Amino acid sequence: MTDPHDPLRQELEEIEAKRQRIAKAKAKQDLRIHDPELSQHVGGLLERIRRLQAQTGGSQYDYETLRKEYDAKANAEVRELQKTARQERIQKLIAQADLNPDWIFDKMDATDPALQYPMETARYFISGFEHWEKSGGGCMLIYGDYGTGKSTLAGAVAHELIALHQKSVIFQQWASVVDRLFFNVIQDQEERNQYRRALEEVDLLIIDEVAANRTKMAESQSSFLGHLLRRRRNLSKSVIIITNHSPQSLHQAIGDFSFEAIKAFNPVDIHLSGPSRRPSIGHYNG
Repeated sequence: MTDPHDPLRQELEEIEAKRQRIAKAKAKQDLRIHDPELSQHVGGLLERIRRLQAQTGGSQYDYETLRKEYDAKANAEVRELQKTARQERIQKLIAQADLNPDWIFDKMDATDPALQYPMETARYFISGFEHWEKSGGGCMLIYGDYGTGKSTLAGAVAHELIALHQKSVIFQQWASVVDRLFFNVIQDQEERNQYRRALEEVDLLIIDEVAANRTKMAESQSSFLGHLLRRRRNLSKSVIIITNHSPQSLHQAIGDFSFEAIKAFNPVDIHLSGPSRRPSIGHYNG
């Protein structure tokens, strides 16, 4: 869209208006001959038109053509600015989410039979994400042994949502959430409140290692998890939960209150199995 106050546009409109006045004047046969001032003004207009032709490369004055060319140039500049702003926002969202740059679909082995269904399901989750934002939020429960690719899969979903839809993401280990809120890692009360609101309101919350190495979560933590999930459900905010527990043992570890909050999302279960997909360390392959 052009700026109505743009100097070039105003000058072109002024020239067009004066040109029309001259055309009317020509209809009066001897008006220009008997009006030296008008003749001088016409000469000035013609000189300005020649300058504009030189600037725009035009061979003949055509206001409509000049306006379209100017609009096209302005729109191209706007699109370039939008593209740059989008890339900057994507990089900012990735930094805020604290995502491992290697957690992307392109670095997952799509030929691995154990990964094909999880990757297809994850892409389905991405494609329906904006629908779930209007209908209570979506949920994926990713579970399996250590090193099977649970965090990588969730991280790939996060990267795609940021790149395609510029969604905000928090990827946090449950132990880190507990430390910040229960053990005063964040000492200022207002900062803790802001962190809690961010967990509730971010577009996608990914909680990793839920109840890791525990058969029973502390009641205060379980209560907080249940309330957090219910709050996100009410706000239609989606969540991914990652755990080494099966759904049955997770139920026992986090208790009825939290597990019912997960079930309210009607979650999609993704079980990752097989040997560890993490790289070996030196000559140790255990």
